[in-house]
Amino acid sequence: NLDRYKTKLSLLDNLNLKFNHKVLDFGANNGIISQYLFDKYKCNIEVFEPNPYCFAILKKIFSDNSKIKLHNVAVSNKSQNQKFYLSNRSADITDMSLSEISSLEKKKTNVSSKNYIKVKCINVENLFRKYKKINFLKIDIEGHEYKLLPSIIKNINRFDKIFCEMHGRTHRFEFKKDFKKWNKKLKNIKNKKFIYW
Repeated sequence: NLDRYKTKLSLLDNLNLKFNHKVLDFGANNGIISQYLFDKYKCNIEVFEPNPYCFAILKKIFSDNSKIKLHNVAVSNKSQNQKFYLSNRSADITDMSLSEISSLEKKKTNVSSKNYIKVKCINVENLFRKYKKINFLKIDIEGHEYKLLPSIIKNINRFDKIFCEMHGRTHRFEFKKDFKKWNKKLKNIKNKKFIYW
């Protein structure tokens, strides 16, 4: 059922990606965005998802697709294992209806500080160094995007387009201060290369 994704998916329709272009998907969850992008553009996609249960589903979905590479890691500002907090209404990682809530950010008010798993994180700066050009970057990492923004701004010339869910803009007001701070810093690239998604 894609109804709740319709608005977001429609924004992907005008990216003009080519079959040889490179896409990174930070926070893939159930793979809907990567699948949509591949179906439309047949581009090369690298998928990053730390939740091991979601990752197992992604492996089944994309097992026969050589253009989609899967990474069972979170993208962060540090390369280390970190706590990945689950929904405060979720019993464990197998509850896919609440899996999109999970976050590396303890202050997110709909996660539990006691219900978490440890996940491997990779340093975003090191990751970006691997690519001369990234044609499209999608970020949906539940408040942790603010830890990546310094590296994104530093490497902005590597990107054609970035779509990022910005927590604290219209929801999750525990991130409102983060949004206000970074909204000012992003003013020169906002709505050009960097789209609030």
